[in-house]
Amino acid sequence: MRGARNLIAGRGPTAGGAIPAAAALPRPAFGVFLAVVLSLVFVAIVWTAVQSYRAVDRELTSAALSGRAAVAQLAAATLAEKFDHLADVTVSLATRVRFRQLVAAGEWDEAIKILRDVPRDFPLVDRLVLFDSAGTLMADLPEQPEVRGKNFAYRDWYQGVARDWKPYISSVYRRAAAPQSNVFAVAVPVRKEGGAPAGILLLQTRLDAYFEWARAVEVGPAGFVYVVDRTGQTAFHPAYPAQGEIANLAAVPVVRKVLRAERGVEIAFDPAAKEDAVSAYAPVANYGWGVVVRQPERAAFAARNQQVERLLTAYGLTLLFFVVGIYLTARVLSQRRQAVQELRAKAELERAVAERTDELADANRVLRENEARFRAVTDTASDAIVSADERGHVVYFNKAAERMFGYGAAEVLDRPLTLLMPERYRDAHRAGIERYLATSEAKVVGQSVELAGLRKGGEEFPVELSLSSWTAGGAVFFAGILRDLTERKRFEHALQDSNRELESFCYSVSHDLRTPLRAVDGFSRILEEDHAGRLDEEARRVLGVIRGNTRKMGQLIDDLLEFSRIGRRPLSISPIDMNRLVREVVQELQGTFERRPQFELGTLPLVHGDESVMRQVWTNLLANAVKFSSKREQPVVEVSGHENGAFCEYRVKDNGAGFDMRYYDKLFGVFQRLHAADEFPGTGVGLAIVQRVVARHGGRVWAEGKVDGGAAFYFSLPKGGPDGGI
Repeated sequence: MRGARNLIAGRGPTAGGAIPAAAALPRPAFGVFLAVVLSLVFVAIVWTAVQSYRAVDRELTSAALSGRAAVAQLAAATLAEKFDHLADVTVSLATRVRFRQLVAAGEWDEAIKILRDVPRDFPLVDRLVLFDSAGTLMADLPEQPEVRGKNFAYRDWYQGVARDWKPYISSVYRRAAAPQSNVFAVAVPVRKEGGAPAGILLLQTRLDAYFEWARAVEVGPAGFVYVVDRTGQTAFHPAYPAQGEIANLAAVPVVRKVLRAERGVEIAFDPAAKEDAVSAYAPVANYGWGVVVRQPERAAFAARNQQVERLLTAYGLTLLFFVVGIYLTARVLSQRRQAVQELRAKAELERAVAERTDELADANRVLRENEARFRAVTDTASDAIVSADERGHVVYFNKAAERMFGYGAAEVLDRPLTLLMPERYRDAHRAGIERYLATSEAKVVGQSVELAGLRKGGEEFPVELSLSSWTAGGAVFFAGILRDLTERKRFEHALQDSNRELESFCYSVSHDLRTPLRAVDGFSRILEEDHAGRLDEEARRVLGVIRGNTRKMGQLIDDLLEFSRIGRRPLSISPIDMNRLVREVVQELQGTFERRPQFELGTLPLVHGDESVMRQVWTNLLANAVKFSSKREQPVVEVSGHENGAFCEYRVKDNGAGFDMRYYDKLFGVFQRLHAADEFPGTGVGLAIVQRVVARHGGRVWAEGKVDGGAAFYFSLPKGGPDGGI
């Protein structure tokens, strides 16, 4: 090398007398050789630059897309957690013992008073509403008299909760009560003692209050998060006022995908903004909603484009300096000055490389900042979040996971996930990962399952796991969100024990009441029959009162037992000819008429149900109609029916005493009577039995009346029969 430098400088051979090989070649041959070498070097540099450019572009693009996909998935997980919490709060309110008792008894105003402190304790709850099981509004907080008594069975929340009588998060809608606002609701059935729905508790939440957290989600310049419900309506979107007209984005391609429970990130033309945009989308697990993260492509890839532009500039400079180097090398054979310029070009090249190194360092810093934001979101989550790589080793373990399992993050990172699960799950877990990596066949990914976790101390506990997967840089990763179900399971077991104890108590009480009643009646009859000669008229009258009251109490116990049995025994479903059934009931009641009424029987539609309990419905309604019209000179009882869509509706109308509609809410309650016992006898259980039977068939009961103007009782039944049994 020293000899070459001397030759370039015009100093001749080196001190050792050696002449460089290039100098020994003839000048034309040396020029060709040098041109070939430089050409090969040029091609190598260009190829390296192209490959480097492509690699950097892919890495930066993947980082940008992965970051937005992570934001979408975390936002969806956050919303699912908030929905779960809201549903849990509503379930806990609906299962309060006293609250359920009041709802089952039809004491709607008293029941809603129990919840009067809920808006203070849960500021996001804007309104609480109580409905009967048919969707009629019975009570509300704050009170809105103009909507009481209206039926809202057409609402999405009613159709959702009535489908299988489980908690349901509604779609977005504009509420009917003033002030009208855009809301969504969580609806939870309020169940009677036997498990039948007695009503529905609804918690309404304003969209602008509930989704305020979404405004704080950091996406980047000009980027934002928006949320759609299961029909594609906007629950939150910065471009649409929260209390304006509800926009429907179901036609947007990424919205269609997220409503199909797909997740991903893509670049597509946005016709509304007339520009290309990056859209990451993720479904909200178990609720059918979706979250979309949107950012204009120019903003999403601004950092990448800057880096690429700098890289291209560096490569351009490199190529430029290389061309300059070729030119200078051609001249260096004869001029020393050209050698100096070549050295300067080399220095410039080194500077460009140093700048490129600094740029890559800046890119790494941005990636670290994004990772810090991700950890800030997950570490504040109340549910455990655990991520693993395709080996099944832990790569992320948030604070909630540390609290749940008892391990510090440092203790589990890069260790197998099997550390957190009982031995019986481990083989299946490893086999599931291998199957998913080989075939993409998933039995748990994308679903929520209940299984057992294993704490650091060896204690097993029940958890709910929601598992998802994603691919980054050609590698597969898994993320699980876990919720500790220990308290929920403890509550469920306690509730089952309480129900069994209550059923046993009811049986014992009924049995114990029957025995002394029979004794009182028997001894009274003995006194009346065997000692009548020694009893004066007042004593005989008192004995008659005693026997009459024991018979009434016996009938009351029989009615209560029948009311209880209806809630437990299964239905025997078959087609019912209502015309025949009504004629048979009328025939059976013939001997009970003090004054024969005029029956007007219309044609009744056929329905599917349990004929034995439907006979009780007709018996109670017709007997009531005859009883309350018995004081008319000519009692008239009308029976009619018709089909109404998927339901059959029936009516029993009389021209009797009627009732005051102000006390309608007491009409179907146990022991609730609107007339004095000496005016019209009865136990006050018959209409409660009617309502329970019809409700268990999937129908509803209602009535209209006017004091001294007669009454009409209606009930509806699904044509095809109930979904479940009594």
